[in-house]
Amino acid sequence: MYRYYALGMLALVYAVSYMDRQIISILLDDLKAEFLLTDTQLGLLSGLAFAIFYATLGLPIARLADRSNRVGIISIAAAIWSAITALTATVSSFTQLLIARIGVGVGEAGAGPASHAVISDYFEPHERPLALSLYSTGVIIGALFGLVIGGLVAENYGWRTTFVVAGVPGIFLAILVWLTVKEPPRRAAETTTGSDDDIGFFAAVAELWQNKVYRYVNIGHLLAVSFAYSFTAWMPVLFLRQWEVGQAEVGQIVGLIFFLGGLPGMIFGGVLATKLSKLDRRWEAWVSALGCFLAIPLYFYGFSSTSMMSAALILGIGGFFYQCSHGPGMAVLQNSVNPKRRAFAAAFMFFCSNLVGLGL
Repeated sequence: MYRYYALGMLALVYAVSYMDRQIISILLDDLKAEFLLTDTQLGLLSGLAFAIFYATLGLPIARLADRSNRVGIISIAAAIWSAITALTATVSSFTQLLIARIGVGVGEAGAGPASHAVISDYFEPHERPLALSLYSTGVIIGALFGLVIGGLVAENYGWRTTFVVAGVPGIFLAILVWLTVKEPPRRAAETTTGSDDDIGFFAAVAELWQNKVYRYVNIGHLLAVSFAYSFTAWMPVLFLRQWEVGQAEVGQIVGLIFFLGGLPGMIFGGVLATKLSKLDRRWEAWVSALGCFLAIPLYFYGFSSTSMMSAALILGIGGFFYQCSHGPGMAVLQNSVNPKRRAFAAAFMFFCSNLVGLGL
């Protein structure tokens, strides 16, 4: 069916987005050597420089998406961040590199919230846990391509070529989305929460925060990604420094951790929440919470392991449980808000979680 084609295209956009976001993690040591950077500067490049603009600019762009053509916004955003990723190959200083990372954050701010809103209008409420889980597999696919291909290209052709290889495909994908993905009609309200009126920015924030379901999902997501983003950003560095293996091998190991652990977890969480929610809709939230609860101690244990293979195995299992949580949690959020503010609801959640999670 066409809606699954649209879902697949948006998942590919998400994959390219995450690849361009995470590609720098496999290149941190190269950039450190090239520009004589400190770990603090590396943390700024992989965290705060991206997060602050990705989080804050997502809010006004989401407001625009709730009023206009969301597919057009996604296409333009994808073209912008992909072009900037490719142009990162030309930087000659830390300042230019920092500006490029900020530019990627600005571009990526436009895609995620609008995609959540589009998917929620293509699928019924009871279908959203699985639909948003399938969409979120873009994270796993993007991480796999970013780390595996990024590691191979960086080791054989250098970090500059790696940015070009990561950036160029997204430009063509943006054009394809623009030409082939249709803007779906906006669904009628499925909840009595909030006003149908076109309210101001701060009134919209207040409306969301007064929504108890939305508020708790937001706080839970913030806490979860604070751990997950830190582990994701520094996992390649751990393998590079702790066991002194090459970039290509690290990219393959970490990419497979994401793929073999995260991808099945993402799909399993969506299927499980969809099945159990037929008995009780609260299972959508319970599956999300349980996945995070099981993942966090495994991540800590994996990072303290003295064996590379045991670390990879434990982190992969942790990734399985963590990714179980994502799609069901996003479905709870989308099902709880006014359809006229779906993109803004997702953007405000990203604002809270990314500013804290990516910033740290």
